[in-house]
Amino acid sequence: MPQDHPIPRKVTDRLSVLHGMILLAVVLSLSACSSTKRVPEGHYLLTRTPIVSDAADLSNSELLSIVKQKPNKRVLGVPLYLYLYNMADPVKTARKKNLSDSLCAVENIEREKRVAERNIKREARGKKPKEFSPKECPKTRRVWWREDVGEAPVLLDSALTHRTLAQLELYLLKEGYFEAEVSDTIMLSRNITVDAQGDTTVRNPKAVVEYRIKAGYPYTLCTWNWRVNDPRMDSLMTANKEASLLKAGMRFDSDVLDLERTRITTLMRQQGYLFFTRDLVIYDADTAAGDHEIDLLMRLEHPMARAERGLRGTPEGTVYRIEDIRVDISGKPTQTAVAPVDTLQYNGSWLFYRGKHPIYRPRALFNQVRLRSGTTYSQTTMDRTYRRLNNLRIFDRVDITFDTLNTAAKDLADVRINLLPSKRQNFSTEGFGTNRGGFLGTAVSFSYRHKNLLRSLGSISTQMTLGFEAQQSFSDRSNTDVANTDVSRGVLFNTLEFGPEVTLRFPRFLLPIPFVDPDSWVKSWNQRTTVTALYNYQRRPDYTRSLAKISFGYEWNKGRTRTFGLFPVDFNLIRIPTLSDAFLDFIRTSNDAVLRDSYTDHVITGARASYTWNTQQAGTTQRNLFYWRPSIQTSGHLMRLLNRMTDQAQETDTAGNSYYTMAGVRFAQFVKVEQDFRYYRTIHSRSSMVFRAAAGVGVPFGNLDVLPFESSFFGGGANGMRAWRARSLGPGSYRAPLLAFDRIGEIRMEGNAEYRFKLIGYVEGALFADVGNIWMLKENPAKPGSGFEWQDFYSELAVGTGLGLRLNFDFFLVRFDLGLQTKDPALRPGERWIFQPKDRFAEDFAANGVEATYRPQFNFNLGIGYPF
Repeated sequence: MPQDHPIPRKVTDRLSVLHGMILLAVVLSLSACSSTKRVPEGHYLLTRTPIVSDAADLSNSELLSIVKQKPNKRVLGVPLYLYLYNMADPVKTARKKNLSDSLCAVENIEREKRVAERNIKREARGKKPKEFSPKECPKTRRVWWREDVGEAPVLLDSALTHRTLAQLELYLLKEGYFEAEVSDTIMLSRNITVDAQGDTTVRNPKAVVEYRIKAGYPYTLCTWNWRVNDPRMDSLMTANKEASLLKAGMRFDSDVLDLERTRITTLMRQQGYLFFTRDLVIYDADTAAGDHEIDLLMRLEHPMARAERGLRGTPEGTVYRIEDIRVDISGKPTQTAVAPVDTLQYNGSWLFYRGKHPIYRPRALFNQVRLRSGTTYSQTTMDRTYRRLNNLRIFDRVDITFDTLNTAAKDLADVRINLLPSKRQNFSTEGFGTNRGGFLGTAVSFSYRHKNLLRSLGSISTQMTLGFEAQQSFSDRSNTDVANTDVSRGVLFNTLEFGPEVTLRFPRFLLPIPFVDPDSWVKSWNQRTTVTALYNYQRRPDYTRSLAKISFGYEWNKGRTRTFGLFPVDFNLIRIPTLSDAFLDFIRTSNDAVLRDSYTDHVITGARASYTWNTQQAGTTQRNLFYWRPSIQTSGHLMRLLNRMTDQAQETDTAGNSYYTMAGVRFAQFVKVEQDFRYYRTIHSRSSMVFRAAAGVGVPFGNLDVLPFESSFFGGGANGMRAWRARSLGPGSYRAPLLAFDRIGEIRMEGNAEYRFKLIGYVEGALFADVGNIWMLKENPAKPGSGFEWQDFYSELAVGTGLGLRLNFDFFLVRFDLGLQTKDPALRPGERWIFQPKDRFAEDFAANGVEATYRPQFNFNLGIGYPF
């Protein structure tokens, strides 16, 4: 029977001592360093650059970004990289560098001589001589530590201070503060000591530069108008005036003017003006309109023309229609492929290719081209065509150009789409290690992908995975009267898992979506049809389980940040053919309905939908990035309705509950909703903060009273509550021995915060805090404290803190996290925080004849990639 209190896991004294020694060493080393240790005589270390401004509508972060000289980067308020720089002696570093460079230079001279001698012999034999390439001199440890890892002290520079003043004045002018005054105050501090001989020593020379802004009253927009000599452009401007970003009474802001210039450019290019650019939009501001008011005139014309600047009749003022569309997939000719270029016409467009037939079916290829012959040019349609072709990921290069010279009329444009096909097939094999809740394992995966299945632009991906793992038995029994699937405890791994997975993707909707017009806005988005089939077989010490899954659905994008997913067919068949006798006894004695129903055959058949908003884009320079993914999943509702309509007979389980079956297997019925929100904040180039809030609830009802094991929530693990092993947290304040780590719940709440910073080269550090838990919707009598109660759920939130070390190799990241259970909800109230006394903890075990002393609980995680 489960005990009332958890048996504490052993944490060796050496781990605690080592942790303390490392922390003490870091504190002592940093405290011994002086930030001004390497500041040259007569210079000052810049420590702060505060800005005091009376312009309430200008954020301090915007103003600070203009400052030309910023203090050394800090990690948790400490100039860590400056300290690392100061640790290396510059004299010894220069000596080491010169010695290393000298040795390297001598070695290169010797190598050059050897190459020259070999070239003489090669020329004598009639061979071409080889070119000599000098060996790159490696950096010594001191040089690498100082120049690549550390950061030199930022010394006060009056020239940069004057440049900052000028830039701030220019920025305020652009923001409408024409009468602003900017000044600076430099505050110097230093410690001067005089010895007995009268010699003076200057220590800790530091400087603070404070910038003061007296902005005054800003200029506002009184009226605005435009002038263009093209009647059609004038009509477009009039029709879209309400959408303008310029409003009477707004503060004069050059950023808004730039955005308006971009809006006008987008409007014109959307309406067929192929060569219209934002440089054709010019502003004239008249400050004589009134007291701090401006009359603004927008001119649409050629700014650099010497005579007539108007747009009418020029290429920039011409509305173009698309004439011919030519798609070239012939690629570059090679020595082994000299086949001539052939042509094919499809729906008025031309396809250029090599070989007997095109490697892509014309219908499938031209379905991705949204440009149409005879229609007016549209920038949106062109961009959509480019994204659709590029997102197929079957071309190494996508180029779209327009030709307006060789056309039948001056307002016609030919479209040239050049596509360079990539390799169609690839095969890969990879092996990796696993760490699930502290249990190590290994796995190997074989993958094959074809990017142009049946010349349809569709892809097929197949994967076969074989894995072994060491796992603790649920029953914690070592006798041999178990099922024949139990693996001997004498071997390294006692579990087996394998199975194939096949995924088909097509760049279009294979079947129409109900209630959606196929010619509506959905069709213009980037579409994908995904079909997945997999089979997974698991052999564990206590049971065997098999999972067969088939899903069919659609995914489509709107823009670069939003993705929708709709899977109307989501079928899962879970069978558990074998249970060990010991595990069956464990289930019966626990009297846990949730545990009992989780290890029975069942079917999950329903649908799921998701929405993803992700502003993380490659190459983005934004300091604030967001990720949000809500989803909903349903199961069993249609099957239960069909069973009722057909008057199918119900069956009864051992607990007396009636249920329907599908092909003789009980199906689950539930609704599950969850969401994951993340916020990424870049502090500077070497550090950032990440926050995550995740929550979900699953409501089982009808045919099965519990959530299936595969759809339930769990706590702990490398990507969640890292101070707990996977599936070992909760539910609620439930207390029991950790014989098994598959604790599941129907409600999940979790929040995470992580501070990430670079250390040395590809080594990164992290400090994190995790808060959360899982609960059951209703109290489970077999698990006291597992139910969710609004009035005291916050007291059952677990808290974990810790530090991490990451090896970031750009193409992949290896992560090590050490978490400490700072607050354990499984302990009694008043003892849950690590700093609270644990008197009753020891008394509870003493009552059962067990001597136990509470020790801080650590958990080590090994993962690939960031946790979120």
